[in-house]
Amino acid sequence: MAMIKLAVFDLDDTLAPVGRGIAPQNLELLKQLEDSGVRIALSSGKPTYYLCGFLRQLGLKQPIMIGENGIVIQFGVELPPKNYYILPYPKSAARSLAFLKEAIKEKLPQMWFQPNEVALTPFPTEEEEFRIINEILEKNKERVEGITVYQHGDSFDFVPEGMNKGTGLLYLAKLLGILPEETAAVGDGINDYAMFENAGLSIGIHLPEPEKAQKCFENITEALEYLLNLKI
Repeated sequence: MAMIKLAVFDLDDTLAPVGRGIAPQNLELLKQLEDSGVRIALSSGKPTYYLCGFLRQLGLKQPIMIGENGIVIQFGVELPPKNYYILPYPKSAARSLAFLKEAIKEKLPQMWFQPNEVALTPFPTEEEEFRIINEILEKNKERVEGITVYQHGDSFDFVPEGMNKGTGLLYLAKLLGILPEETAAVGDGINDYAMFENAGLSIGIHLPEPEKAQKCFENITEALEYLLNLKI
C-alpha cells in the first residue's frame, strides 16, 4: 500500500453524527493524523460554507472542503475563500437542474432547497412530498437527462451526471500533486462509493454493503486509529 498523503472524510454519520460536533477524542486523533503529514478534507452533499461552520471550530491547520457531492472544492475556512473551485460540468445539466427546481416549486411551493452553487437539494418533510418529486422525475425523464439522483431519508441530491465524491477526490488530489493511490476515503453510505472506487484506500463506517470498502469499522475512532497506525 502506498503512503497515505490525503484523507477524505464524509461528514454526517461518519466523522460526526448528523447535526452534531465531532467527539473530542476523535478530534484529537484527527489532529494527530494531520500532524503526521496527511492532508485532511471533508466531502459532503452539503455546500462548502456549511462545512466551514463545522471546520472552523476544529482548529485544523489546513482544512479542505469538497461540497455538493464533489462539485465544489474550497481550501481553508475563510469567507470569501481564497482558493475555490467549481468543477466543470455541461450547460445541459444546468438547464436540467433549473427545470427540475421550477417543476418542484410549482407542485410544492413551500419546499426548502439547500442553497447550493450547482447541485439541487430539496428537503421534503413528508412521504407525499417524496412521492410528488419522484413523480416529477418519472414524467420528465427526457427533461432531466444528464442528472444523477441520490434519494436520502430527508432529502434528494440532484447533481450533474459524472460528478460525484469520487471525481471531487481525484480533482483535489491533482490540485495537491498527490497520486490517487496515496489517498484514503472514509464514509458510511451510497454516495461515498464513488469516492471509495477512486481512492487508494477505502474505509467504511458501519457500511450497509461492507464489500464496497477495503476496510470496515463500526465507528470513526477505529478508522482514525487504523489510519494513524499506517503512519507509524
